[in-house]
Amino acid sequence: MNDKELNSFVKIIVIITLLNNIVAQPESSELSRLIADTLQVDLQQSQIEWIGRKVKGEHSGTLGLSLGWVTMNGRTLTGGKFIFDMTSIKNTDIESPKWKLKLENHLKSEDFFNVDSFPQAILKIKKNHSISKENSYDSTYSVYADLTIRGVTHEISILYQLDKSESNFISIGSVDIDRTLYNIKYKSGNYFLDLGDKIIYDDFTIKFVIYTLPL
Repeated sequence: MNDKELNSFVKIIVIITLLNNIVAQPESSELSRLIADTLQVDLQQSQIEWIGRKVKGEHSGTLGLSLGWVTMNGRTLTGGKFIFDMTSIKNTDIESPKWKLKLENHLKSEDFFNVDSFPQAILKIKKNHSISKENSYDSTYSVYADLTIRGVTHEISILYQLDKSESNFISIGSVDIDRTLYNIKYKSGNYFLDLGDKIIYDDFTIKFVIYTLPL
């Protein structure tokens, strides 16, 4: 290879290197942006409460999260996923250990959430919009999400408020869920006649306070 050919070869190598750097920069910037916008949920601090109602009263308890993350574009929620540990269902209103355990086991049975076959419930956020003040941390929002329970998926909408501390986001809200949509029909007045005061209402309520891990 003579000097002229060598110089041409060196120029080609330099051009290829510069092009690679130019192409790689947007990818690197995009990756950094995505990492920065994805926030993990604080599984220990977050709280989920359930309330089930019947003709003669109601019961309440807690449910644990096994995984959760959200994506934020500035102050706006753009996506996320929550995996609920259905084996963690606990009752909190019954004082008798015997009857408390009996209810917990019944909720985990085939009559209700059938946790042996379906140990997880999954919520996937699809879209979100503000229904009050824009660009405010204490705005009220409505999020649309796919909820999967017992292998059945339906879209639900959830109202929540979003706040931000110095280090993390906090979301507070509640939602009523029709259990019969997920093939949980035990003592439902819409599916069984003559239940009288033994009816268990179809809707149950989930209340939540979700914290993200520090930014």
